[in-house]
Amino acid sequence: MKLAEKMKLTDIIDMNTLYGIQEKMGKLIDIPQITTDTEGIPVGKISNFIPFCRLIRSSPKGSQQCMLCDQQAGRLAMAEKQRRIYTCHTGLIDCAAPIIVNDFHVGSVLGGQVLLKGEKTRDSIDIERISRQFDISLDVLKVAVEFIPIVSREQLQDSVECYSLLANYIDQIGVNRLAKEQLLMEAQEKILLEQKARQMKLKTIQAQMHPHFLFNTLNSIARMALLENASQTEELIYSLSDLLRYNLKNEENFPKIRDDISNISKYLFIQSQSYSDRVSYEIDIDESVMDYRIPSMILQPIVENSMIHGLETKREGGKIEIVGRLISERELEIKITDNGKGIKAEILNLIRQTGINSNKQLGIGLVNTYDRLRHYFGECCGLTIESAPNVGTCVSIRIPCVQEYS
Repeated sequence: MKLAEKMKLTDIIDMNTLYGIQEKMGKLIDIPQITTDTEGIPVGKISNFIPFCRLIRSSPKGSQQCMLCDQQAGRLAMAEKQRRIYTCHTGLIDCAAPIIVNDFHVGSVLGGQVLLKGEKTRDSIDIERISRQFDISLDVLKVAVEFIPIVSREQLQDSVECYSLLANYIDQIGVNRLAKEQLLMEAQEKILLEQKARQMKLKTIQAQMHPHFLFNTLNSIARMALLENASQTEELIYSLSDLLRYNLKNEENFPKIRDDISNISKYLFIQSQSYSDRVSYEIDIDESVMDYRIPSMILQPIVENSMIHGLETKREGGKIEIVGRLISERELEIKITDNGKGIKAEILNLIRQTGINSNKQLGIGLVNTYDRLRHYFGECCGLTIESAPNVGTCVSIRIPCVQEYS
């Protein structure tokens, strides 16, 4: 038997490397993807899956049907030796790109979980049949179906190109492994992905106003306010200037909690002025945690969520509380609580079933916060959400006590 014929996908590529590439690609194209072996069984972690598909795969029957569907799609793509677009068993549009090493099929890169604009609507999904077939709550399915992306055919075609890029990357690693040239090919493909990431970052930077101009302008306005004896306006402008300067700094990726809380207080001061008497805030961080470090911009997206989504429509009595305490010698906890409109029960139920990073309705800031905490601390961290409609929301962050981070 030839070596390529008995080679498995896990023999070709390191799973951490594969997951890292999938994560980067998922952020670029924002459409879910999965890599499977020849039997349709997922290899490594599943990237960016939508809540609807996570629900289907949470059912043993649904998971089996998904794997069978993926297996058939991969084999048909292999038979045609090219990528193909198909309709999965639930009615969503997916695509498959075969991974072929020396003419042997070792797996597939699949993705999609979308509907095409102008061709199908979310109402076309037969959730009643799916509920009966896979023993999944109809009410939960009704919520999850609303998260199914609807994209243009052009966007789907672009995504297929990316799946083919990843499939070809794995193909070449397999070939190079057989030829003892794997390291060279991995480096070339990694450079290609990093170049794309840098290009996207460059476009973002080019779209930003030069910060020095912005700060100089704000300081000039503040001095004018001082001359006009408008002390509150002066304080507001300086707070905004400090807030922007802190948020634009890149060199301090792990500031002290003391510095991050100072930045949050400036943000809340500015917002409390904007909301007049409708919103107040209270910060109570124990001195014992102040000199520990936290990833930058972890707390602010949560505070912004509380302000914008929780309190924006509240006519009076809105309040945000931030409390920080040691919960053990090695762990600390920070809680951000608001008395705003809260989160609907069905959304919270969906979060518990599919996870925070699958629910973009929570806001991209909160999802990114969860992903970054997991990136830095792995399982040694937690982000929990407790909420009740018209009562409020409490987001708790639990992280290790870190004094230095490199």
